[in-house]
Amino acid sequence: MRRFQEAIRNRPFTVTADLALDRTTDAANIRRQARLLGPLVDAIQVPDAHDGRLQMAGLAAASILLGESVDPVVHLTGRDRNRIALENDMLGLGALGVTSLLLTRGEELPSDYKPPTRQVLELSGEDLVTTAALLGDDESIPAAPEFCIGTAATVFTPKAAWQPKSLLARVDAGVGFIQTQICFNMKALGRYMTHLVESRLTWRCAVIVSLAVLPDAASARVLRHHLQGTVMPAKIVQRIAQAADPEQEGVRLAVEKIQRLREIPGVSGVSLSSPGPPDLIVETIRAAGLATPDV
Repeated sequence: MRRFQEAIRNRPFTVTADLALDRTTDAANIRRQARLLGPLVDAIQVPDAHDGRLQMAGLAAASILLGESVDPVVHLTGRDRNRIALENDMLGLGALGVTSLLLTRGEELPSDYKPPTRQVLELSGEDLVTTAALLGDDESIPAAPEFCIGTAATVFTPKAAWQPKSLLARVDAGVGFIQTQICFNMKALGRYMTHLVESRLTWRCAVIVSLAVLPDAASARVLRHHLQGTVMPAKIVQRIAQAADPEQEGVRLAVEKIQRLREIPGVSGVSLSSPGPPDLIVETIRAAGLATPDV
């Protein structure tokens, strides 16, 4: 089984795909996605109900992926768990064989979220990283591996004097990779990456950029306006809306952006998701020439 942490160290460009999870996703569906995507990617990422919608727990989904010989990168957020719950989840994931985690504070729920739910938000992103690193270093806990720890980064257009101090602090705490939000603006990404390269952060950890394969204009609008942090110029929505075949246009668009990504210094790989069927991710990986060499 390929391992994500080996890919980010040894491959020039890492490819992962998001597991599509919602209230209808069962074990059979996860196995289908694993068999479809697994042979083409270095890992499958397991999201953590970022918008608060009901979905299978990441620990259970990761167990199913491991049963299909697919390496999961499991997302854990501090929005819904306190330190004890997070440490217990990490210990359980380690016992299953999970070796890579993406740890974030988590997005706050909207004020009109129903039913009203209390958010925890006890730990910052840096606290989460430190917690996972200490757990892995504790020799008295044999089930806890030395996790490959990831953290989130938000692409924006920084001022000339900006330094990525928060990211550098998390790398000092044990981060091995950084993953951005969905970003279609390659100019903004290029300027942002210039600062990460100049700070030598990219010498110390991998930087993975998130992209979405858009199946239609309605999905593009939802991502642009409702998924926090998404960087998607209006012309992207317009392009999909005017296409004779929106799905194929979404694939072509993603391939174009991947080609641009590979030209930006410091970018280590891409994480692909889609509001449409996972087959669109497969088409994109193949069309971009990203299928892993052992396929």
